[in-house]
Amino acid sequence: MKNICLLGLIMIVSLMSCKEDDLHVPYGPNDNVPPGKVEILSYTPLAGGAEINFRGPADEDLMYVVAKYTLASGQEMESRASAYSNKLLVEGFGDTEPKEITFYAVDRMENAGETTKYTIQPLTPSYLEAYNTLETSETFGGIAVTMENPSASDLTVEIITTDSLNQWTTAQTNYTSAKNISITVRGYESVERVFGVIVRDRWDNSTDTVFTSVIPWEEYELDKNKFQQVILDNDIPMNAWGHWMAKIWNGSHNYGDGGDMAHSPQENSTMPIWFTFDLGVTAHLSRYLYWQRLDDDYLYQHGNMKEWEVWGRADKPSQDGSWDGWTLLTTCESYKPSGLPVGQFSNEDKEYATAGEEFMFPVDAPAVRYIRFKALSTFTGVAFIHLMEVTFYGIPVEN
Repeated sequence: MKNICLLGLIMIVSLMSCKEDDLHVPYGPNDNVPPGKVEILSYTPLAGGAEINFRGPADEDLMYVVAKYTLASGQEMESRASAYSNKLLVEGFGDTEPKEITFYAVDRMENAGETTKYTIQPLTPSYLEAYNTLETSETFGGIAVTMENPSASDLTVEIITTDSLNQWTTAQTNYTSAKNISITVRGYESVERVFGVIVRDRWDNSTDTVFTSVIPWEEYELDKNKFQQVILDNDIPMNAWGHWMAKIWNGSHNYGDGGDMAHSPQENSTMPIWFTFDLGVTAHLSRYLYWQRLDDDYLYQHGNMKEWEVWGRADKPSQDGSWDGWTLLTTCESYKPSGLPVGQFSNEDKEYATAGEEFMFPVDAPAVRYIRFKALSTFTGVAFIHLMEVTFYGIPVEN
């Protein structure tokens, strides 16, 4: 009896295994008749590709339509459209030469129909559109690169230069889908230097390298020993919870030392709020680094600023806090690489924030001595702020 039961159990398990395997193959009877041909009606050329309008065969068991093509790199590409669609997209071409696409229909039993060949001519790919508008110029400590990306395509911009051994090396790589691309590479002495710029798309189509020689403008880190707090009548105090403003220029911004910061009061505040300080010198500012409160319980949350403005002026401000005479230097938004919800963060988020977020000032911004941070929002929507450190760079023009 036991042997009979055991045999029955083995048969059931075997049948279940077969049934599971059947899930991976088409279900139902196979008529062994492939679907008819795909008819191409028209196409709309796109940057580096095309949208194809087609008519699929009338077979009742039609499953999908396939377009196959090969990129210049040799990569085989495939695009599919369901039986309920009459359009599909082909993309990834690196030039505007005519391209032959192969189409065929597939039924529910994976029978493939007869192929149809069709030639399309794509528009200029996005990476070349950007490349054709590329401009370079010298800037503080390096080179500035701008270009247009009207289709907001995903692009990679690599900037190269020579190292101490005169070997070409990557100075900076930027991944962007911005329509107006603006990149700066800094940290170089004010001596002639050659940079190269390469633009790629996500299919690894790549431009030639554009080489340019520039003499970077001199740039210095401003002396924090000269910074001083300024308290105007309508400023928010940054001295809550036993902290004070001078902590944001004491050089401390280690992760986990979130208590070494400036902090505004948590009561009786509504956004926007602002505070003021004196750089101790009038300077043409090039950029600044900002460190939010760096602690697991506060990173990209609590009172860490999400959006804010930086204002400046050269002359001493009015004690009443009037905004007359102040110039908006730049608008900033704290970047969270992972995009995770508030309260969650990745190692990349932590590393990015710990390195300090960098914000650039426009090249034509006026020389200033007094700085005003105007907080517009925080990551959690609270109406108070805290920050650990700021570091400013530029060229002093007056002591």
